[in-house]
Amino acid sequence: MLPGLFRTLVGLVVAWFVFRFLDRLFGGRRRPSAPRGGGASGRGAGGGSGAGPQKPAKDDHLGEYVDFEEVDDGKD
Repeated sequence: MLPGLFRTLVGLVVAWFVFRFLDRLFGGRRRPSAPRGGGASGRGAGGGSGAGPQKPAKDDHLGEYVDFEEVDDGKD
């Protein structure tokens, strides 16, 4: 029983590594890369002149709260 369990566990680990290798080889999911050279020296020297991806401008009208008042027209 123990050799069968050991063989199954080894087979699962090998299959997992093969799957990971094939996933990276054929480009399954594209993970965003971590910023390199972080810290104070990497940020201050460039001055923010296009060194990284730009964030889109915020839409000021998105999610704006408008307070409405109920108007009484005088008809009862």
